Amino acid sequence: MGAADLVPGVSGGTLALITGIYKELLESINAVSLENLKVLKKEGISAVWNKINGSFLLAVFGGIISSILLLSRLLEWLIKNEPIGLWSFFFGLLVASILYLFKSELSPKPINILYLLFGAMVSFLITQLNGGSNQDSLWYLFLSGFVGISAMILPGLSGAYILFIMGVYQTILSNVRQAQDLLFQYDQDTFFTVASILGVFILGIVVGLKVFSKFLTWLLNTYPERSIAVLIGLMFGALHKVWPWQNTFVDTLDKSFAVFPSEYKGGNPEIGIAITFMVLGFGLLFLIERSKALLTK
Repeated sequence: MGAADLVPGVSGGTLALITGIYKELLESINAVSLENLKVLKKEGISAVWNKINGSFLLAVFGGIISSILLLSRLLEWLIKNEPIGLWSFFFGLLVASILYLFKSELSPKPINILYLLFGAMVSFLITQLNGGSNQDSLWYLFLSGFVGISAMILPGLSGAYILFIMGVYQTILSNVRQAQDLLFQYDQDTFFTVASILGVFILGIVVGLKVFSKFLTWLLNTYPERSIAVLIGLMFGALHKVWPWQNTFVDTLDKSFAVFPSEYKGGNPEIGIAITFMVLGFGLLFLIERSKALLTK
């Protein structure tokens, strides 16, 4: 999920959904409440830890944070130097996810198809927005964290892309890199700058995660099939953003559109590499499902 959230166009929520932890993740986040924390004195840490599903949350968010710290530089390098292979992999994974979820989680009723198309339209329209200018004010960074995490836990809506649209993607990525550098070369002025930017951004994430997860849990419990249909639609509508062959518009370098390999203007279309990584991404879903089946035995 952490690796996916770093890539504009890909959602960590997609990985949560296809690995089968999506609903448990939302319910566990909702369990972290003042009501459960109030019983800390009476029942002790162990009881509260069990109520909030602490081990699960620690494993998931530990994995997300570790992935962001370890892979941020690598993914940034891949986006710049090996974009076709990277996007092909995620495209294959996303296509396999849509097909799998449609088959396993959704009955092909007309009303479900309508909700799926609605989700696809919303996702497509959001991905047509242009990137904003860079914003560094603390209130705006808080808002970016709040909105960005809402997208990150929605399958098909990329939190990284939302941050790009809001103009803070490079700011956050740059400060994550600086935080890593501080571990080896400490500088007090840099530390306070990085801590204030990332601290406010993370606060926005925490508040947004709590508010939005409660809303999503209510939707999934009240309208299960329709909610899943919209979530699958969100993934479907984002497919064009992870298509490996993209040309940029003449008037702006921030806007791109999907094209056939024969029309690609970014150099060698690397069709062989693209097909290989699409197959790897497609096959990864079934490897994940196979692993889940073995673990549940």
